[in-house]
This record gives sequence, C-alpha cells and structure tokens, in this order.
Amino acid sequence: MVGASDSPGLEIEPGGGTGMKARAQLSSVIGAALVVCTALSGCVGGSDDGFNLSNMRPAAFFKSDDAGTVAAAKDPSVPTLTAANSGEASPIISDLISRHSVLVPGSAYAEVARAVLATSSGLAAAELRASKMRAVARSKNWLPTIGPSISLDALGKVAAGLLVDVALYDNGKRKAERAFAAADVEVSAVALSQDMNDRLEEGLTLYITISEAREKAGMAERGLGRMREFNRVVSERVKGGASSLSDQRVVRSIISDMEDEARTHREAEDSARVELAALTDHATLPELNQAMGINAPAGDAAALSVLRAEAEAKRTVAEAQAERAAMLPTLSASTILGQDKSSSVDYGGAGLGLGTSAEMEASRTRELAAAASVDKAREQAARTAARLDSRLTALRRQERDAAGLVEQTRANYRIFQDQFEAGQKSVMDVLNVYEQMIREELNHIDLKYDIALTELEIARISGALADGASI
Repeated sequence: MVGASDSPGLEIEPGGGTGMKARAQLSSVIGAALVVCTALSGCVGGSDDGFNLSNMRPAAFFKSDDAGTVAAAKDPSVPTLTAANSGEASPIISDLISRHSVLVPGSAYAEVARAVLATSSGLAAAELRASKMRAVARSKNWLPTIGPSISLDALGKVAAGLLVDVALYDNGKRKAERAFAAADVEVSAVALSQDMNDRLEEGLTLYITISEAREKAGMAERGLGRMREFNRVVSERVKGGASSLSDQRVVRSIISDMEDEARTHREAEDSARVELAALTDHATLPELNQAMGINAPAGDAAALSVLRAEAEAKRTVAEAQAERAAMLPTLSASTILGQDKSSSVDYGGAGLGLGTSAEMEASRTRELAAAASVDKAREQAARTAARLDSRLTALRRQERDAAGLVEQTRANYRIFQDQFEAGQKSVMDVLNVYEQMIREELNHIDLKYDIALTELEIARISGALADGASI
C-alpha cells in the first residue's frame, strides 16, 4: 500500500517549488529502486535489449522508440507481415516473409491468385495488427506507471497528486508477459499465412475444377455425337433385319449414360464457376484450357503447421512462466508527486501455501506438453509430406500409363472402323471399342487434374502459394 500522506493536496508554489519537490521525490524513488535492484540482481526480468532499472533515466518514462513500429502496424499500405516484423524481428515471421510463391508470374494461376487475395475480408490481417499493437504495449511494461491519486486526509481536505509506481522485483512476470505478447504476434502471423494459402488453394481448386469439368463435358459430348450416329446405323440395320432390337437397346443405354455424364460435368462446371465468381467478386479471369503443373516448393521450407506449433509452444511457455511468477511475492516502490512522506516500498503478490509447489510443478508440465506438441506437429507434417509425395509419384505414373492406353484405344478404334467399312466387323464391335476409348480419355483427364490438385495441396501445406512479402 502507498504510505499515508501528512501534507495537504498538491499546491502550486511560486518559482516552480512543486516541480522541484516532485523531481526530488521521483529521484528518491528511483534511487531506492536502484539500491533494491542491485541487491536482488535481476529484478523485473530486465528488458530484452539490456535496458533495466540500473541504467534508467527519468526522461525514459516519457520517451518511446516505438513510433516507427506503431506507424507501420497502423499503416494499411504496409504489408501485414512486414508490419508485424517491424521493431525487433522475429525468426518465424522473417521465415514467412522470405517465402516465395511457386505460381509462375503472369500465368493463369497467378491471375486467379491475385483476384482471390484482392477480395480477402482481412480478418486474420486485422487480428495480426492488433496482436502487434498489444506486443508494442507490453514491451514497455517494465517502466514505472503513472496515474492520479486522490485521497481525503484527517482534516477533511482533498489531497491530489500523481502516483508513480515502479516494480522492483516481480520474479520475471513482466518479462514473461513481453515474451507472451511477442509469441502471440508470431501465432497470429502464421495464422494469417495459413489463411491466405488456404484461400488461394480454395480459389485455385475451383478454377481447376472448372477446367476439368469443361474438358470432361466436351469429351462426353463429342462421344455422345458419335454414339448417336451409331444409333442411327443400328436403327437402320434393325429395320432391315440385319441387327436385333437388343443391339439397339444397348446403344440407347450407352447414349443415356453419356448424356447423364455430360450433364453432370456441365453442372459441376457451372457450380464451380459461380462459386469462384463470388470468391473473386466477379473478376474477369482467363480460361484454363488444360491442366497446368505447379512447381514444387523449396525442400527446406518447414510446414506452416510446424511453424504454428512452435509459435504456440513459445506462447504457452511464456504464459506458464508468468503464471508461476504470479504465485510468488513481489516488491515495488511508489510515491505521490507533490506530497511529502508519500514514498514507500510495497510488498505484494500471492501468498505461499501448501499447494504452491504442486501448482508450480503443474505449470512446468505445460512447458513439457508444449515441446511435445511441436514434436507431434513435425511428425504429422513429415507423414503428410511423405503421403502426398507418394501419391504424386503414383499419379504421374498412372497418367503416363493412361496416356499410353488412350493412344492404343484410338489406334484400335481406327482399325475396327476400317474393318467395319470393309464388312469385317459388326457395328456393335466398333461401338464397344469406341466406348472404351471415351472411358480411357475421361480417365486420363481425371489423372491430369488430380496431379495438379495434389501439387496444389503440397504448395499450400508449405505456405508457398502466396508471396510472404506481399501478405
């Protein structure tokens, strides 16, 4: 508690006497702080740049070197990750900023990515900027606090002044609070990068789906046209008695299946197109005529899930340290500027109890759990990367095999068509070979776009769809 005052309220004395008195009191409090801090060696956990009460000056109470950091955090023209990394740089955020997009500049994919990012709601970016401002505020929590003090003395007079309070020893609580705020910025930064990469994957998946559905619908419609020609030939042969009605029913069944497949693909194309238009605010996008490959991200880039686990672990450790510090006693000094005999050294904090040791041990266990969560994230990321790499290798092999089968069925169809015209094959023989060719073509299209979607997922997991410097 602040010591009781024996003097009346703050009075203005000619010649600035009150100012001299206030400065003298402030100097006495700081002097007391220096003596106690020297004895305790390491009070308040120190500041991250080596600044502590042992070299503090009264002018430092009112000065701040964070003006540029605050301005960058508030300036919407500054990329959000860059603003979050202003001031003392973070290794995690620097890693995010250094990541380059695997999308080729000027390509159709890059145009879609630009349109998708332009319409982002900015929620994750706003949360990151807010976290940065909180961290800036916490970075000065080691400085004394100043506030008004109004009290009523024994004579019924109001005594007013400025209360200055400085922590002398807090078991590292304020240092842990600064570490927590800094780690919270890193968590928000990784969340923003994940949000942007997830959004890009969503938009590009829709874009690829449009192209895939359009190509498959076109293939089914071309096959449908040829099947209708077969149906005309079979109908004439049925009329002439050269073919049976069962042949005609088989042809019509195949036509019905192909009509249904063509409609399904057109509906899928329309659905993806409408959704992509809503996602990009109806931006004009180039048509994708065929599947395009996506470059592989850098092999040494850690997965975003691992970076997030590391940032969350740092935050959890800092929170646990602050929690343990709050369980122990603290020491602070205070004075009321303008009042005599108001300086005091105060004892506070939580009291020690029989369960304090167990509570502190539980807090330490949280740090072990945080480290374990990072190991688990790394294991999961490695497993996911191995699964996707294996799948991509298998899809590429299957695509090559499918391309060979397409060429083979095309050659077979040409041979059967020639034999049919020469009277050596029936129309049903030719129809069966043609249907097989269409199925192989559709399967080949599936595999081409599955490769593109798998490459897209690999890039998303690595945070390589968006340029970090532009987020």
